[in-house]
Amino acid sequence: MCVMGVLVLGGGALGGCARRAPHAVAIKVRWLAGRTAPVFDPDGPADPLRRALESLLSYGLYARDSAGATHPLAVAHATWSDDGRTLTLRLRADLRFTDGTPAGSADFRQALLAGLGREDHATAAWLLAPVTGLDRVRAGRPLPALGIEAPDPRTLVLRLAHADSSLIERLACPGIGVPWKARAGVAWGAVVGLGPYRVLREEPGHALTFVRADTGTVRRPGVDTLDVRFAVGAPRVRYALRHQAADLVWPLPPTFLAEALPPGHRVCAMAARPARRLLLVFRSDVPPTTRLPARAALAHALNRGELLEALGLPAGGAASWLEGAGPFEFPRLDVNEIRGWLARGRLGASFHVVLAFDADGAGAGIARVLQGQWAGLGLYAELRPLRGADALAEPLRASAAQVQLVEAQAPIPGAPAELATLVLPLRGPAVGSFRTGWRTREFDAWASGPDPAPGFDAPAAQGRVAEEVVVLPLATLPWCWVVRDGGPVVSFDPGTGPAFAIPASAAAARVTSVSGSR
Repeated sequence: MCVMGVLVLGGGALGGCARRAPHAVAIKVRWLAGRTAPVFDPDGPADPLRRALESLLSYGLYARDSAGATHPLAVAHATWSDDGRTLTLRLRADLRFTDGTPAGSADFRQALLAGLGREDHATAAWLLAPVTGLDRVRAGRPLPALGIEAPDPRTLVLRLAHADSSLIERLACPGIGVPWKARAGVAWGAVVGLGPYRVLREEPGHALTFVRADTGTVRRPGVDTLDVRFAVGAPRVRYALRHQAADLVWPLPPTFLAEALPPGHRVCAMAARPARRLLLVFRSDVPPTTRLPARAALAHALNRGELLEALGLPAGGAASWLEGAGPFEFPRLDVNEIRGWLARGRLGASFHVVLAFDADGAGAGIARVLQGQWAGLGLYAELRPLRGADALAEPLRASAAQVQLVEAQAPIPGAPAELATLVLPLRGPAVGSFRTGWRTREFDAWASGPDPAPGFDAPAAQGRVAEEVVVLPLATLPWCWVVRDGGPVVSFDPGTGPAFAIPASAAAARVTSVSGSR
């Protein structure tokens, strides 16, 4: 994560951005996460909280900054071949893990390969699709020969099947190509990355303590000690705030903002980039939502305004979705439409589905409202609240709940990337954090094809998704967090959330500016 900002306490620059004075006061921040503690799984499906924690402990080749531009982290310089099909990356010479061992090109090569054989999601394979041999990768099978080479300890070579100038942007996606000493079956307390923090202490399922590591030459810590605690449910979080026990609360538990904050705290918000959305997914590969009449009947039984109100969001205005596609025409609430679709599908007077959602996420705030709307029109949903690893796994399972509330964010910006998450590949698992079950070849040239692919029609693509009623964008979700008045000011990244570390070059520039103004 590359954020041009610092944490500030009492109006002064934190010593963590530069060499501290001999008697500098150590800075400690208490971070309360309003959800179940995530499991360390750097190649797993995207989870904002887990990614935010991982970003403190290691980093990859590139990162996007808060303005959306791509900048090198582990890369000293990059060279493209004349035909645009070979990218040679020369790594920095000072890279090392927090246990003191050096890190080199073999570690980054292994990091790029690690996510390719996942059986639950194909996000890494989609991001690295231009690389030679990726078209032969099959989930759960040994990897074929790939164009990812480490000819010497500081050189990484990527050979492409076709020229694709978007590769560096893809390498900046959070979690891609990030080295770890061990990736599987590791508890947070044993995690070893490149820094700039290391884990000092773990209370499994309850708390983590991060401290600055002696590896801050690429990314520097903004605080000395970061205490992270996990609390499920709005009552527990409110109790902590009433007792002044947190400087930062993020993510917020469901419905937390439905009541006024305890005195001495305020809420902050920022638009996410790429946009985060609360999606209602109708699985087109699980009966009865395999049938368009069932999906359409459920869609026309929704009162979106009421759902937005339950989320604490403005009820007016059209839904936005694919970039450049214009407003999304949300299905209107219409009893006659519901009856018509039930008749066309020979579904009888009603039918039953299971509605799954993350009990710690935004979907938990509207699941019962949604269930009541459907029940009032003769459509019945059994609620399936899930937490932690189960909540992450359910949206990607081949056999799962017919309807799901999912918080989603495309891997990289742009309509083709978001479209790639909505279409299930002909082979292998889904791209992103959820599975729709919808298969079509009509978007292959843009969702997974060469760069640049001409002729992409965003309005037409959005229209096709609407026609199939596979996914409905219920709401666009901003990042929201709570801070303590008089506490540290936390920099926030629009892509990945709170930022407690920044590039060393940015830290130096900011400290020089602050020092010069004194």
